[in-house]
Amino acid sequence: MTVLDLPLTFLTLVRTRAHAAAFPVSAQLVVVTLALPISVFSLWYYYLRTSNASKAPALPNVYVAGTDGGKRSVAEARKHFVHHCGEIMREGYEKTQGGFFYIPTPAGDRLMIPTKYMEELKNAPDELVDFTGSFLEMFSGKYTTIGVKWHLHPNVVKKDLNANLALILPDVEDEVYHAFQTLLPKHDDWTPVRIADLFTDIISRASNRMLGGKELSRNREWTATSIDFTTDTWLASQRLKRFPALLRPLAQYWIPEMDQVRRHQAVARRVIKPLMERRLAEEDNRHSDLLQMLWEGARGSDKTPDFMAYTSLAISFAAIRTSSSVPTHLIYDLCARPEYVEPLLEEIDKMLKEEGGRFTKAGLSRLVKLDSFMKESQRFNPLSFLTFGRLLHKDLRLHDGVVIPAGTMIGLPAYAIAHDPQFYGPSPETFDGFRHVGGSAQFVTTNAANLAWGYGKHACSGRFFAAGEIKMIVAYFLLHYDFKFAKEDMPRPANIAFELQNMADPTVEILVRRRERQ
Repeated sequence: MTVLDLPLTFLTLVRTRAHAAAFPVSAQLVVVTLALPISVFSLWYYYLRTSNASKAPALPNVYVAGTDGGKRSVAEARKHFVHHCGEIMREGYEKTQGGFFYIPTPAGDRLMIPTKYMEELKNAPDELVDFTGSFLEMFSGKYTTIGVKWHLHPNVVKKDLNANLALILPDVEDEVYHAFQTLLPKHDDWTPVRIADLFTDIISRASNRMLGGKELSRNREWTATSIDFTTDTWLASQRLKRFPALLRPLAQYWIPEMDQVRRHQAVARRVIKPLMERRLAEEDNRHSDLLQMLWEGARGSDKTPDFMAYTSLAISFAAIRTSSSVPTHLIYDLCARPEYVEPLLEEIDKMLKEEGGRFTKAGLSRLVKLDSFMKESQRFNPLSFLTFGRLLHKDLRLHDGVVIPAGTMIGLPAYAIAHDPQFYGPSPETFDGFRHVGGSAQFVTTNAANLAWGYGKHACSGRFFAAGEIKMIVAYFLLHYDFKFAKEDMPRPANIAFELQNMADPTVEILVRRRERQ
């Protein structure tokens, strides 16, 4: 993005909306005239933002990663950061030997914290070390609603869903089977398949079966909304960040993706609200799904069908964003390393024989080789390069006297830590799919070496369901389909990095064919 992008984008949107609304020429001139001073202000603001974006005083003598020891300016490092976050993070981590360093994000310098402070930060009160504030900043939550009133579902998932996984997984298994039968061809010929789209669709159906039963998982309008809401909120947040905070209340009405976000919210009210009203009218309105648990856990103003509609979108965002990328990365890794397929199949077959052909909670927990491969794939392909994002509301004094100023955005450099020999031995750059077999840490474990799910009380509460769901989907795919890259010499598709996010390339097609199980 150049310095001119912001005002030009604003003027383009103004002009487009003026025409779309069929304004007379005089009205268009008024709107564009009003936009000109806004654009000039935006240009000035953007210059300040990129030249000195940090909102808090910097710690003295702390290295800014990506500046190459002063050879590159901080403004240049910010531009480089957009598509090279992982590289910059590892450079800062290695240069400081795991100490403090800043990463130059376009929104401001973010302080990376050494792992030795994890425990005391984990136990700090939210009023001081704020998880929600960081999340709201990342996803422009004031406008997209991501992170707003997200107090009910994390607690219900942690307390109720996790305790009832054994009861819920059979329905999820049924949905996974139905999804594969519906979405993949039944013939035995090699067929090109965009695997990211396939797994996103299956994850959406399976997650919605868990959320509200077949009434949600088989509702195509709802499953499409739950997928597109995830994409549109992310795109909307990125576009909103191009505008200074002062202009975002206005800009939100000129951004096409924000229109889509509002449409998704309308669909949620149209689908979830009557579903909840029908349930409440039933004499026996007990249902074995997350919506039932949310209703029973809600209090006060949260106990309304409208709030259930809002919360259902929030859950879809969390479930699909977190889970859909993992099987995509994993299949790309298996296409690049087909020698792992056979031992994984042997383990899956053995488990199914022991469990009467069903994917039970106990059986899934015994898929230790698959669990290890998932964890190794995630180590190389995390959803985010950073975890434990927090905003400090007051000065924070650490146990050794270091004081971090109020207003600082902090985080843990998870991607760099995942390649540290201290945690992963002498060959952290080697992909070893069975590296974690026999170890105490599983795919869902959170500790200093494995931060993909976050850490502390705000670690992803739905990771246990996600792990079971992903294992089930990948195991079914391995059992029933052959797959390979479209070309024999094709390398593993490169990931797409954008700021802190790390995505599997969604455009890649692999060849898939159905096969009969022996």
